[in-house]
Amino acid sequence: MNRIGNDWIGLVEAAYHLDGSDDDWLQGVLDRAASVSIRGFWPTIATYCYSARVLEVERSATLGPEQASRILRASLSVDVPVVRRFFRTGPAVTSLSQALYAHEPALADVVQQLSDGVVHDKLAVKGLTGQGDAVMICWLFGSRVAPSPVEAHRWQCAASHMGAGLRLRRLAGRLTPDAPVVEAVLGGDGALRDARNDAQRSSARDALREAVRAVDRIRTREGRRDPDAALVAWEGLVRGRWSLVDHFDADGRRHVLAVRNDPRHPDPRGLTDRERQVAEFVGQGHAGKAIAHMLGISRSAVANATARAARKLGLSSLAELAAFFAPTGLRTTLAETAVEGDRLLVGTFSAVREDLIAQLTDAERAVLAALLAGSTNADIARRRECSERTVANQVQAIFRKLGVRSRAELAVRLHGGCAD
Repeated sequence: MNRIGNDWIGLVEAAYHLDGSDDDWLQGVLDRAASVSIRGFWPTIATYCYSARVLEVERSATLGPEQASRILRASLSVDVPVVRRFFRTGPAVTSLSQALYAHEPALADVVQQLSDGVVHDKLAVKGLTGQGDAVMICWLFGSRVAPSPVEAHRWQCAASHMGAGLRLRRLAGRLTPDAPVVEAVLGGDGALRDARNDAQRSSARDALREAVRAVDRIRTREGRRDPDAALVAWEGLVRGRWSLVDHFDADGRRHVLAVRNDPRHPDPRGLTDRERQVAEFVGQGHAGKAIAHMLGISRSAVANATARAARKLGLSSLAELAAFFAPTGLRTTLAETAVEGDRLLVGTFSAVREDLIAQLTDAERAVLAALLAGSTNADIARRRECSERTVANQVQAIFRKLGVRSRAELAVRLHGGCAD
């Protein structure tokens, strides 16, 4: 086996460890995460829950002084929109200087005040469950920092397992082969010993067998030598539904349990499970590639689910879907009511915030309106009688001024990515 300092698969294994208390799990994930990072100081981890109006730390642990945990807890209590949005949405891997200071420069002074001048930046890794809670790991820095492309890739993959592991603990606790959430039992060699519910389908049985074998190859000494390939191969879920968990019986024999661990959500207007899962992660600002890894499905399946969800909800673009499913978007305000025998979902939806677009030029505002309506660059260029290059430059200027990197993030930013 590689030295522990490069054992990213050990971190994934720790994310799915179910024995012990939640505090034990948190410490185990932190220990493994700290072992694969050579930058920063005082690594600290916390789980927290959030809704449209609540943001609250549940538990935390640190390999630094207790001051490190206090800094993280204090950060969540900073009551400004960009901070509230940071903990609920956006990239899984980022620094404070990228995510916060670029939009609210005064926050750099706030962080230094909270840390008695010790901390100038943080590198943060966020594992969102997709169900209103998350696990976050932070490293502190005495100067500005940004994740490298390799760090961003590896931690994005790891974050998907951290989120799935937290969701699994919420769901299952200590598992036995006959637990209701266990839908298949396999041997360590991938041999299927029992299957229930959707796992009984031939295609599902084949996928689970291959997934168990693939994960076992990844966990060998040879498999761990290439962490990038291993992290890509070990997806967050099998067929968007199951996490694989080791279980040892009284005789020490190893079984692999396929536990149903897909994110569960209220059902707006008849969306399927897959459509709801994808739409929720779109609302958190995740790109299609990241969603595919978290759910263990293809990028084309993500695109198809996105399109179907938008169509069923009467939305015309990815941007509108992202705004609908943002943490404080329309979906969170929906209530079910009966009108003349029909069950309807009703709610309110805030308009685009004027304070955020005040910095845009008139031309950029016109382009922004078209973007939010779902227009392509080519459509906008035709209507404005200019070149696509001009529109592309204006779009990039809008993204830069509003601190976003995609149309989905833009919609979340403007349509309630965080409550004021």
